[in-house]
Formats: sequence, C-alpha cells, structure tokens
Amino acid sequence: MIAYLAGLLSVAMLPGLGKVWLLLLAGASASLFKAARRQAFLFIAGVLLASIWGAWQLSHRLPDQHARSDVFLSGTLISIPATSSRRQSFVLKIDSIDSQEVALTQLRRLKLSYYDVAPVLQAGDRIEAVVRLFPPRGLSNPRAFDTEKRNLVQAVDARGYIRDLRGHADAPPGLLSFRQYLSHQMDEAFSPVTSATLHALVLGDRSGLRDDQWRLISETGTAHLMVVSGLHIAVIAGVGMLLSRLVGYLLLGAGVSSLQVRRAGLILAAAFAFGYALLSGMAIPVQRSLIMVLIFLAGEWTLTPVSGWVRWRFALILVTVVQPLAVTEPGAWLSFGAVALLLWILAQRRARNGFVFAWWRLQGTLFIGMLPVTAALFYQLGFLAPVANLLAVPLISLLVMALPLLLPLALTTGSETLTLLMSFLIDQFWWGLAAGRDLLGLYMALPAPASIAVVLATVAALWWLQPVPLRWRWPALMLLFPLLLSKPARPGPGEFDVTIYDVGQGLAVLVETSEARLLYDTGPGYLDGGSAFAYAIVPDLKSRALTDLELLVLSHGDNDHSGGAGALFEYLRVEETVSGEPVPGIAAQRPCGSAAINWRWGGVEIAAFQAQVTGAGSNDLSCVVRISNGHCSLLIPGDLGKQGERSLVSRTDLGPVTWLVAGHHGSDTSSSQLFLTRMAPEVVVFSRGAFNSFGHPAAEVVERVRISGAEILDTAVDGAVLLHGGEQCETSVWRSAKRRYWTAG
Repeated sequence: MIAYLAGLLSVAMLPGLGKVWLLLLAGASASLFKAARRQAFLFIAGVLLASIWGAWQLSHRLPDQHARSDVFLSGTLISIPATSSRRQSFVLKIDSIDSQEVALTQLRRLKLSYYDVAPVLQAGDRIEAVVRLFPPRGLSNPRAFDTEKRNLVQAVDARGYIRDLRGHADAPPGLLSFRQYLSHQMDEAFSPVTSATLHALVLGDRSGLRDDQWRLISETGTAHLMVVSGLHIAVIAGVGMLLSRLVGYLLLGAGVSSLQVRRAGLILAAAFAFGYALLSGMAIPVQRSLIMVLIFLAGEWTLTPVSGWVRWRFALILVTVVQPLAVTEPGAWLSFGAVALLLWILAQRRARNGFVFAWWRLQGTLFIGMLPVTAALFYQLGFLAPVANLLAVPLISLLVMALPLLLPLALTTGSETLTLLMSFLIDQFWWGLAAGRDLLGLYMALPAPASIAVVLATVAALWWLQPVPLRWRWPALMLLFPLLLSKPARPGPGEFDVTIYDVGQGLAVLVETSEARLLYDTGPGYLDGGSAFAYAIVPDLKSRALTDLELLVLSHGDNDHSGGAGALFEYLRVEETVSGEPVPGIAAQRPCGSAAINWRWGGVEIAAFQAQVTGAGSNDLSCVVRISNGHCSLLIPGDLGKQGERSLVSRTDLGPVTWLVAGHHGSDTSSSQLFLTRMAPEVVVFSRGAFNSFGHPAAEVVERVRISGAEILDTAVDGAVLLHGGEQCETSVWRSAKRRYWTAG
C-alpha cells in the first residue's frame, strides 16, 4: 500500500514524464531482492498508472503554438454558468470542431467566457460558436492554487472566449437542465445568502459565497461543511438506509427474507448517495467521497465481517486508481485522515459517558489529529473548530437530511412560511459562526512552518491520541511549541527579498527587509469585480502571516496596477500609501511628487519619485521606486514612458542597477536605449500576461535588452520572479523551482 502510493507520489513530483524511466529502473532494481519484491512491484504499478494517466491527459492539452487560434466548434455546457454583469463563464464539452489540426481535434473540454448578456446560457445548452483558444495556463506564484493541475485533473484542455455565437439550442430534459432549473428556482425563492448556501450544499457550487463567508468558514474550521463531501453523501446514504428500514418492516411481514431486505437497504442507500453526487455535479472531490461511501456500504453486503481499515485501504486504492493525482490533493489527505481518526476512535474501548461527551471527544480528537495537517497546508490553527463543529456538523447534517423533503416542498408549493423558515435557520447558522469567532476568537495565523516543526507536531498529535492516562499525554504538548512559536522568515540586516508576482497583465511587487515591507502595485482588477490579488498574492502573504503592511506604493491609477487595491485593504492594514496619481476609493494617499521620498529600513535604502514631464499622461505620472542595499539594487518604473525616462536620467543618478522591471510590461513606449544604457541592468523582468493582446513584450524592446547583455525573465513564462539582495545578488523563478510534469512552458 505504502509502496503503491509512493509510486504515485514519485511521478507527481517529477518535473517531466521523461524521467519516469528512472523510477521504473529503481523499482526493477529493488525487485531483485526477494524481501523487497512485493513492494517493488507495487511501486512500479503506481509509477505506471500515474505516468500513463498523466501522459494521456497531457496529450490532449492545447500546445502553446496554437494560442489565440480561432476555431468554429459545437459543444454542450456541462456546468452551471457563473454570471456577472458583463460575463458568463462555463465549461464546454466539445461535440465537434471544424479543423484539420490534430492538436485542435483532440480537445475535450474548454473553460470559456462569453462577454455578452444575451442570450443567457444555461447548463445543458448546445451552442455553435467561433472561439478564440488559449492553452490552459494558470498564474504561477508561491503558495498559490495550482490552476494547471486542476485543469489537468478536470480534463480541461484549453480556455478561451466566444467571439461569435452562431447557434444556441436550449438544453433538452436531463440532469444538466434539472441542475440549472434548481439553480434558478433557489435564486428566486430564497435570499442571496440562503440561495448561495443551498447552491453549495445541493449543487456543489460555492461561487455564490462571499469573500467574508469564505474567511469565516476558514477561520472557524467549518469549510468542509460548505462543500459536498463524504459527510454529506454519507448523510444522504443514511436517509436511504432509514427509508429502507421503514419499508423493510412491511416486507418482512410479507415474507421477504431479512437478507434481501438488508441488501435492498444497501442498494437504496447507494442509489441515494449516487443520485446526490450526480445532482451536485460529480466534481473530483465528490467522486472521491462517493467512492469512499460506496466502498464502506459494499463491506456490509455479506454477513462476513470486513474491518473498517480494510474498507479504508480499498477506498484509498480505488480513489487513486480513478484519480492518481489525488495523492497531491490536501482535500484527499484531510478526508482519508479524518476517516482514519474516526476508525481509530471507534476502535478504542472507553467507558460511556453519554452522547454529548462522546461527540465532544470526537471533535476534539479530530482537531488534534488534523492539527499538523491544517498548520502545514493552510497556515492556521482554528481553536474554535471543535466548538464550532460540535454544533455545526449536526445542524448541517440535519439540514442535508431534510433537504430531500423540504426543498421540493418549498420550490413547488411556494410556501412563504417554509422558505422563510429555511432562510432563518441558514441565517442563524452564519450568525452563530460569526458570533463565535468574534466573541471567542481562538484563531491563530501561522507562517509556513518548518518541516521539523510539522514532524514534531505530528508526533505530538499521535502521542496525545494514545489510549493512556492523561498524565502521560500532557508532555506531548511541549512538542507543539516549535509550531506555535513559528516566526516568518525575514531577511537579515542590510538584506532585502523581492517577489515580482505573476499577476497576468499587470504588476505587483513585494519588497521585504528586516524591519518593514513594501508592496508596489496590486495587480489587475477584472470586469466582474474580482482581482488577481486574492488568488495570486494573498496565499503568499498568508504563508508569511503578513497582515500589516508598512508601505503601499500605487504607481498610478491604471486598472492593471491598482485594480486589486480594494481586495488589498480588505486583507491588510496599511500604514502609509503613496501614489503617483490619486486612486479613487483610497483615503490618505501621499503624492509621490518630483522630490524624492526616502525610507531606510534595516540598512536598505528605498526612494520613490516621479519624472518631470510637461503635460504628463497617467503613465508618465508613475511613481518610480528604487531599492538598494549598496550591493544590489532594483528599479521599478511602473508604466513610465520614454519621455519620462529621459527626464529621470537627466536629473537623477539612478543607475546602474542589478535588476530592472521593464516599464509598461515591455511596451515599445518604454525601455528606451538611453534608459537601458544608463541603468545597465544585469537582469530585466517583464511582468505581463501570457498570450496578451497587446503584444507585450514588444520585439524591439526584447532585442534592445538582449543587445545590452542583460538576462531576460518573463512572469508569463517563468512565473513569479524571486530576488534576494545581500552581499550576493541572487535571482530565481518560481515555475522552475516548483516545476511538475503538468507545469506549462
């Protein structure tokens, strides 16, 4: 079992599938030893399964050379479209594609956007359209969600948008149209909060939950309740089992054998679980949960006892056979870890002290057992979680159990009393979580812990859970101190670290010194009101336990530079804001100005200033920042144009510099020959979006930089760029540092 999982995980850690032969060779070598032969074969089986599956998925991915291809295709919407004021986005299953290119004809699913409000597209609709395609790339940043892996797992082979919708047929009757119907009905019958909650519990769609709700369930350890998981599917299976018991009494009276009644109950429970999984969209986590529940039900089919651990192991094997990359998913480890803890608890023979005590012990055990996992993966400890789950789990379970009856009644009868009651109960659930968090707190943000701290915390958890007297378990808490007292890594005096984030077509740069931190720009905002800040930058800030920012510099008001400011102020407390021009919605902005503003943090000099350009437009108002420790230096000019560059070099002594962020994302309006000559950078970084429509970076600029002898880095190709300024000037890129076989580029 362990050898098989090690084979799967080894492939998942490879930078490319071309290295699989090394793993197979290692397994074959181990098989020469009789004692290790069985484990070697299991390891090889895991390697073969994971590599064949991975190669098959990659063979369908749209290659980079076909980026921005326009094709005519037809397909069926297989997801409920997410809508905003100007966009509809959905997953399309391709039925046919008008192309002779093999790379295009083998595409299976697309993530598409339609930038129009009419017609309103719905799940199950069939469309014909001209679509502009892009490879399924994602942004690549430290600690951020791996979009490219998700696309691989979901068999999404490309993304794009509809250029010309030429045909639209309404969905025929079926599961997809029924899911869409339920979505509409819930939106019309319930308040937004209730509807969003029911969407999550019934349809597996959590897109309606607000950012503050996400933060609330994260900090209270109840996020698992707002996703269709093993708990929800098990509850629905229990409803089927309960119904079978009620009918079974009648069947027994009619002469049906108890074994047949028992098996009929298992079939009904499995049918309920499978039906719920289908209704919720059968996403990958749902598939995983369904397999686990069905395996546990299957163990009850015969009267031969099958232990919970045997079922657990078989479920884990089957899940990884269906989805080999499950070994890299935090959700999978949390699910199987929680079930393992439940099995361990059930195996302990303890004196009965009543239901409340048993339920409290269960929640406490789960919290302690999963503590190292939540700290390592989510950088937090929610000490409120056992209390919140003590109440929330049974309440949500009862709601899920009652939904097969309550929801149809509420939607078909139009009973205002029933809809108000359901809304009231759900509102009280959210209110209770918020009240518990605000009154009790008990939430601790952690920086990304060191490996040794996680190992010691795991030992502490295992020690604490042993069935020994309490006096022998208290010393285990001492092993938690390295985890609880973790401090974020900071540069030493006279040093600075820089992260130039991959935010797409925009810019965001974090500068850290031993004393303070500076964020230059916030990345782009989007038409639907979102921004790249929340998913490209916040995960990294969270891993640093960073909630306070000493200085925010907004180069100017363009959306690709300051579009994430709103999201930033929701997450961070900012002491000082400097801007090249007033940015709406932000109070107390200090103008950058032509006279330099200087800061000295831990031996690092930071200066901010503007060029002097007559009749300057927004770009030439960009606030320019220079960071230096005497050995290494970085210049960030924002969107400064050639005229502004001439102004700077004529009146200031900026160069030479170690690193230069290319102005205006590499546009030919910036990075003049004069500027490059004066700055003489060793490395030039282009911050831009992959396959952007502006043609950034311009070929002329790239050629000028290449002739200058500077190394070229590009966030669209390299992901986030990481700089360290000490006595030595070090440069690295995230996409290479964390490369996996599914990583694009």
